[in-house]
Amino acid sequence: MENENINGAVETGEVQEQETKTYTQDEVLALLQSETDKRVAQALKTQQKKFDKQLSLSKLDGEERAKAEKDSRIAELEEQLAQFQIEKNRSELKSVLSTRGLSAEFADIINISDDIEASQSNIDKLDKLFKAAVRAEVEKRLAGNAPKGNGVSTAELTKDNAKKMSLAEMNELSRTNPELYAKLFN
Repeated sequence: MENENINGAVETGEVQEQETKTYTQDEVLALLQSETDKRVAQALKTQQKKFDKQLSLSKLDGEERAKAEKDSRIAELEEQLAQFQIEKNRSELKSVLSTRGLSAEFADIINISDDIEASQSNIDKLDKLFKAAVRAEVEKRLAGNAPKGNGVSTAELTKDNAKKMSLAEMNELSRTNPELYAKLFN
């Protein structure tokens, strides 16, 4: 008996609780103001760069202005090309991480540059460190107390104890010590 709630999620009889946070009107206004301030500051910074560029170009004569505009356009294209190369390297490194069994999200924390070899070196370091840390944690957890058996050894096994054994234990006993098994269960 499954019910579909308004969001499209299927509930299976259990009540799903969502953690909700309520904000006061002042908090909401403060958050909106903060976000607005960030965006306005960013827009002003962009406009200031454009204004400074236009101001510097206005001081030049026609030929110098054309050369400066061309140099500026070349610099912009080189910057875009470098960004494209970094994104291409990020994509390639995500596939490398996936083939190594690591999460592709590690690409977001690795310093990826336009030099693919340096980025590959960073992945090698991350791979070694991550796997060593996982191995150390597994060994630490496995080094804890060993699991204890049912406390019944085959030397002290009686018919009463044998009746309390699980099927897997009986099967193991029949395989390892068929004479004792026959003595207890026949």
